[in-house]
Amino acid sequence: TNNITDVWLYVDNEFLGVYSLPTDTNKPLVIPILKEGKHVIQLRPGVKWNGMAATREYYRFYTYENDTVDLVSGQTITIPTQNITYNNYATFAMVDLFEDTYNHFQDDTTSKKRRKITSNNLHIISNDSVKYGHSCGAMYMNSESSSFKILSKDSISCSNQNAMILELDYHCNIPFEVGVYGRTSSSSSQRSFISSVRLKSNVNNGWQKIYIILGKSWGLMNYLPFQLYFQPFNPDKISNGFVHIDNIKIVHYPE
Repeated sequence: TNNITDVWLYVDNEFLGVYSLPTDTNKPLVIPILKEGKHVIQLRPGVKWNGMAATREYYRFYTYENDTVDLVSGQTITIPTQNITYNNYATFAMVDLFEDTYNHFQDDTTSKKRRKITSNNLHIISNDSVKYGHSCGAMYMNSESSSFKILSKDSISCSNQNAMILELDYHCNIPFEVGVYGRTSSSSSQRSFISSVRLKSNVNNGWQKIYIILGKSWGLMNYLPFQLYFQPFNPDKISNGFVHIDNIKIVHYPE
């Protein structure tokens, strides 16, 4: 899945602007270039960090169009739709597509009041709520549910201090938080939850993909192994609160 919203234009490695893709995929994006002759054109796919329009960036883990074209004044050159995939720099610290029965997440048992709880608050479901593949993850809360967090079972380790991005598809009618959990130093026994983003209900928009910056939160832990966590909230005390998640990927540069 992807949520490419923009095109970043480079001509002869010179950045010339960001252009939003048309919402109607049958309409072309027309970009004016005030140059003539042969030039190297790069069209890089752009995304919104944490889903925010103010934090746009081209996605360095995707491939992009790179071609030499002959620009003629007054003429339009059509570049066909490109097949975008991950480039050779993309390294995955975690991938969970929820397509098998194994649950990669567990309840948070770090606080004393939850040590005796053995139920799993993240369920793997296969029903009409699933958009991609056969199943997805689900967290539920009703009007009387107590707050809870779920943690990835396996610790995630990466010594690279460059950008680390969480890719996530989600659909929810209650807000939820995404962050990292771990020690702030190798000598400390104390662990902390550090939030990366809190997402609002998108029940009226359907499934959406988001690119979440984990690097800054992770950096507060001195780049030590950590666990990914999710925490749903039900501030309006609705009876059927849900958070559906799918296609989890943590991608970063190779070490």
